[in-house]
Amino acid sequence: MNNFPDFQDGDVRVIISGSRQYQLHSAILKSNSPVFAELLDDENAARLSSKAIKRGVRTRFRIIMVENTSNEHIISHTLQTIPLDENGRPITPQAVPLDLENGRVIPTDILAYDSVLSALYNVPIDLGDAMTNDMADIVSKVSPLVDVAEYLGCVHVVTKPIEATLLATGQHMHCAIATAPLGWLHLTTRIRSVVLFREALIHAAGQYNTDHIKSGIHTLHPKVAALLHKKGQALRRAVQMAEKQMLSYYPNHLHREKTVGRADKDSIGRASYANDVMSWIGLVVLRHFLAQTLADDATHNAPDMGKELIDAIIKGGDAYLDRGMLAQFHAFFPMSQKGSAVLENKIAEMKEFIKKFVRQLAVNNSTLDTKTFPVSHLTCTNVAANEYPWVEHDEAETVAEDSDDGDEFPASRHVPGYEGDGEESF
Repeated sequence: MNNFPDFQDGDVRVIISGSRQYQLHSAILKSNSPVFAELLDDENAARLSSKAIKRGVRTRFRIIMVENTSNEHIISHTLQTIPLDENGRPITPQAVPLDLENGRVIPTDILAYDSVLSALYNVPIDLGDAMTNDMADIVSKVSPLVDVAEYLGCVHVVTKPIEATLLATGQHMHCAIATAPLGWLHLTTRIRSVVLFREALIHAAGQYNTDHIKSGIHTLHPKVAALLHKKGQALRRAVQMAEKQMLSYYPNHLHREKTVGRADKDSIGRASYANDVMSWIGLVVLRHFLAQTLADDATHNAPDMGKELIDAIIKGGDAYLDRGMLAQFHAFFPMSQKGSAVLENKIAEMKEFIKKFVRQLAVNNSTLDTKTFPVSHLTCTNVAANEYPWVEHDEAETVAEDSDDGDEFPASRHVPGYEGDGEESF
């Protein structure tokens, strides 16, 4: 049975090095690569004689790897056709490319061409052992592979194999993406990997306020940079809205209805307000904490875009405004033991309620296990199917029709309190 890389019925001889020669099919190469389609044009095909065909000669094309002497492509070696005579032999004697392996480290171009040609025949690409090899070693093999695939115009055939190898590394890859999302945005854009691009964009958006994102965003493809700006700014606005919601929060039981003209004004009298004094004091303490956080700029303007605050709000309990902090309050405003307990309970109730304002921001939409591998940025960004930069305009419009209105964080459109949620805010 014929197996890659040597097919007896193949009509194309591809020579990458002395030890790496391939007998392949022009139909498969041409259908997957515009470069091969040009190289394997019928005008370049050998006109085999009937005698040659009877002898079993099938080779109509001969392609060799040559040094790249132009500036059109970033790879160091490209492909070139060699004219063949009626017997399938080079018309002009042509030296076979040197065997550059010789038991040493194999040149990256040779491995890259070998991998791309393998992928054209659905042969798994060898990028190393995902369980034992270092992530940097695997990624170092991906870049030249993509260079060759881009040169040949067949990135689509290497995307899935690359994805499979990288995903097999599990959390190692996700940690690498979280650490350096800009580099991964560049790579995943080139290979058009939906799953990996999404992961990189989520982490890049969460780090939008950091110096390394601000200084490096211009290196991205313009469409990718624009998308990152959009996501980062939307995330900042969502955090800012959550901050406003917390600062404007009032427990529902503190709300009074206007009773001008009514005989019974007990609900707005001093006695009624006095009954709620502990809630008002608790609200002042909570606002003091939030205002101090704003003063420290540990909010949407911070490098972590307010994650530390959001994490504390979600955790609740003693994560903030614990008994130690309340003791500082009581140093200026001492209370009886019973009064202190009541105040603590009132604050606990408020802390529990305001979690709703930040809950959507605490969601982890990435594939990184943030419990095992915690990060200092938000990972709640959403990526719609029509937002990937390589999606064609017409296709994007079609997908958009079935999606929402494009609001990144729908829950942040309104300040809760006027839609029957049981609490009030201005």
